[in-house]
Amino acid sequence: MNSENLSTLLLEGINLIFEKWTVLRLAVTNNWGGTSSEEKKKKLIEYVHNYVLSNTTPKDKLCDYLRDEVNTLFNVDLDDDSDIEVSDLILDLYKDLKNNNLEIIEKIRNIQESDLNSCREHNLIQEANIDEEEDSASEYSDENDSNEAYSDSYQSEDMQ
Repeated sequence: MNSENLSTLLLEGINLIFEKWTVLRLAVTNNWGGTSSEEKKKKLIEYVHNYVLSNTTPKDKLCDYLRDEVNTLFNVDLDDDSDIEVSDLILDLYKDLKNNNLEIIEKIRNIQESDLNSCREHNLIQEANIDEEEDSASEYSDENDSNEAYSDSYQSEDMQ
């Protein structure tokens, strides 16, 4: 396979992989990278494409590269290790294409996408605010309990 065909098919495969990557789909759909999330995804695809085709960059660092770029572009911490799966799939794609094995493109097309409606956003800031509200409510409740006890004892003294 000539380098032009390899580059074109690699780009197609990376696009397909990124279209099926749940975290990235959520990030773009919910604009976690701001209003330019779609453009950032396109840049990420371009970066990864160039990274894989580069003869000077170590391919085993793709996972770290993906993790860093997704964090930088979309403010997402990849706690699910999906970056490992995605980088492995991209590297398998590259290796198979270099060996003229085009079946991998069809396999990637057949990967089932996750239903985004069943995914839950894990927002640490929102959780921290909820925890603070619960603590405040608990403290308020404790204060009311002690005020009621004080009020009860005060009333019983007045009645005597």
